[in-house]
Amino acid sequence: MTKAIQSSLEFARSHHDRFLDELHEFLTISSISGDPVYEKEMQLAADWVADRLGALGLDRVELLPTAGNPVVYGEWLNPDSSSPTVMIYGHYDVAPVEPLDEWDSDPFAPFLRGDNLYGRGSSDMKGQIMACVAAVEALKLRAEVPLNIKFLIEGEEESGPSHLSDVLTTHHELLESDFCLNTDAGMVGPECPSITYALRGHMGCDLHVVGPSSDLHSGAYGGVVQNPIHVLSELIAGFHNEDGRVAIPGFYDKVREIDEAQRLMLAKVPYPEEKFLMETGAPFLWGETGYSPLERTIVRPSLDVVYFEGGSLKGAIPSKARAAIGMRLVPDQDPKEIYEQTSNYVRESLPEAVTWKLEFRYGFPAILVDVNTPWVDALTNALEAVWGVKPALIRIGGGIPAVIDLKENLGIDSVMTGFSLPDANLHGPNEKLHIPTWKRGVDALIHFFYNLADLQDQ
Repeated sequence: MTKAIQSSLEFARSHHDRFLDELHEFLTISSISGDPVYEKEMQLAADWVADRLGALGLDRVELLPTAGNPVVYGEWLNPDSSSPTVMIYGHYDVAPVEPLDEWDSDPFAPFLRGDNLYGRGSSDMKGQIMACVAAVEALKLRAEVPLNIKFLIEGEEESGPSHLSDVLTTHHELLESDFCLNTDAGMVGPECPSITYALRGHMGCDLHVVGPSSDLHSGAYGGVVQNPIHVLSELIAGFHNEDGRVAIPGFYDKVREIDEAQRLMLAKVPYPEEKFLMETGAPFLWGETGYSPLERTIVRPSLDVVYFEGGSLKGAIPSKARAAIGMRLVPDQDPKEIYEQTSNYVRESLPEAVTWKLEFRYGFPAILVDVNTPWVDALTNALEAVWGVKPALIRIGGGIPAVIDLKENLGIDSVMTGFSLPDANLHGPNEKLHIPTWKRGVDALIHFFYNLADLQDQ
């Protein structure tokens, strides 16, 4: 298929400007799923994706309703029933944009500066969706390509919990596929294409601490009642010991130690300590002793307080305080079990002078994906064809709930890659997409689809 691949690559390259114009249009839609204020924009984004898939000339495009935001579905099926079927997953919703004053430009007025396109969703993940759309459009020029493609683009990945699982159950037969291509992961660097084979899980909970029945004047009652902010702060300070380990009993009981072979493989990933310092802006790195910074972020669990609320400036002892706790989990750690361990720790640690409630918000386990599949081989060869080097096999510290949902409901694994770079500021101000890398990503996906089609002849 060398000649066919070349014609598809030439088509994509000659239409890059149009693809980027379409991405600009997509990025102007403020599809923030976690805020009901943006309900109309969420529907607008779903309709935009459906219209774009319809323009591809797919056999079927529709919005699958949910109790939340709709899921966009589209399919292009080959008459040969033995052709491989790949599901392309994505999400059209984006993270909130606050703090707005830290953006250099309007987050929903995409702005090209140098080689980077700035705007919320540019990397996570509207840009990745458009890379897939561009590659499929270039591929569809060749109607004889023996391949089935199904798009599944949801609108609740950033707000959680998603209703995707309900859709997978209700439309199980429609969505049957051999595997899923998920471009919601990223790359180690612009010259190091990557395939992600492991994700950390997550357990999120809110801890509420209540002291007096109402806020109290600190002059009249200071020194008489225990301050919920003080109590909660002391508890938080005890979450880690001096070695950076989580102090909750049982937290590490099921954590797998990485062996020497895994450590050597991770050591080859070009992600030195200096890179962490540059990307974070922190003066020093911190964490569990005995592990490299990269190991801490991908093969070890972690605990962070991501939000703290309590008190005011009115000179009163607050009646309550609240902290949102997020834990990143590794294989074999169960979110509900970790929640119970945390609850026991809080019960044993807090004084009788306050009452408390630990509210489980959501959780999902970590996942390991088998890399010894023809799908991973096809992607490996595709990335190498474009970048000239073999892709790095990596783990990432974040989680992608859809990977779990697809495995549990459809029984399919996800092949994970992506073309966002570590400095893309995915959930922060000035999110950006590196356009040269994105263009190479489109080329790699074209190679990937042709490699999949070639599997039928093997």
